Amino acid sequence: MYYIASRNQRNSGGMIIWRHIKKLNSFKATDGMEYVVAKSKKEMERSLPIYIGVGDKLIKTRRYEITWLEEFFG
Repeated sequence: MYYIASRNQRNSGGMIIWRHIKKLNSFKATDGMEYVVAKSKKEMERSLPIYIGVGDKLIKTRRYEITWLEEFFG
């Protein structure tokens, strides 16, 4: 199970909507948009890998975003 959210939502300072999916390849990404991906809610407390949409697939980049649970839930 994975949690996926757009990086645009994170930068806006508003509420972040996480999508809960079973497999990464079942997620239809928007071309050129960046996403953060977590494998569990506990992992959201640490740094999250950044993925980018290429076509309708997610491609992992070498970049990470440091996050804190309070920013998302609090």
